[in-house]
Amino acid sequence: MQYFGIIQTKYNEIFLSSSYLYFPLEDDNIDASQLKKMINNHKNKKRNIVGTILIYNPVITPIGFDSHKFLLDQDFNSFNELIELKIETYITIFKHALKDKYKGKIVEIKNLFNLNEQNINASQLLMKFNNDLEIYNSSQNTEFLRDLMYIDVQNFIPNGKFVLFAWGEKISAKEFPYIRQYAKAVFDKVTSLSKKIVFVYKKEKSQDGAIVYLQFSNPLQNIKYKNSISLALKKSFQGNTPVISSYE
Repeated sequence: MQYFGIIQTKYNEIFLSSSYLYFPLEDDNIDASQLKKMINNHKNKKRNIVGTILIYNPVITPIGFDSHKFLLDQDFNSFNELIELKIETYITIFKHALKDKYKGKIVEIKNLFNLNEQNINASQLLMKFNNDLEIYNSSQNTEFLRDLMYIDVQNFIPNGKFVLFAWGEKISAKEFPYIRQYAKAVFDKVTSLSKKIVFVYKKEKSQDGAIVYLQFSNPLQNIKYKNSISLALKKSFQGNTPVISSYE
């Protein structure tokens, strides 16, 4: 499997504005220019992209660069270009769940927040997001550029036939109501379309509870149940059509 994306920078921050997983037929690795041809118009996207994964935010590194160092401190200059990225952290989980199912096809990955940040849970950051989303639909200036950081919910149409929600259990209506409102708007928009909805949830919390609280499990955000969630994720993609799965 290969992973490609477009990295952008603004105000000394790194953003992943788009990214794609490619599942080779055999050992037919491709380069970025070949992937670009597979998604260069609506017809090709419809033919080649089988689904979309929605996660909280990216934590990525381009191939050839150090994952443990800030990218702007390295000799990286391929901004705004489609390039190959390392397969690590959460990408490895998706690889194991999907690799045998979609050979020769592409899965797009979308983020609630495009900021490439390991410590996304820092209260200071979440407060900035929450404040931005409170005024998102106004004419006021946001801390982060709207088009660079957030999903344009009104015009959002995910590619492919399925959408896997895997943004974890970080959504807190009490602490950050506008983040919750934003996530709910994304979920509602997707469910209004003719897409197969997929997610993993904890059995004791129920499927309906997962939807109400927008808690869609991600193995790397719940280390205690990492193996159970990973197995449930693989189970979701074992049949002809992806399904919602639970773990205990």
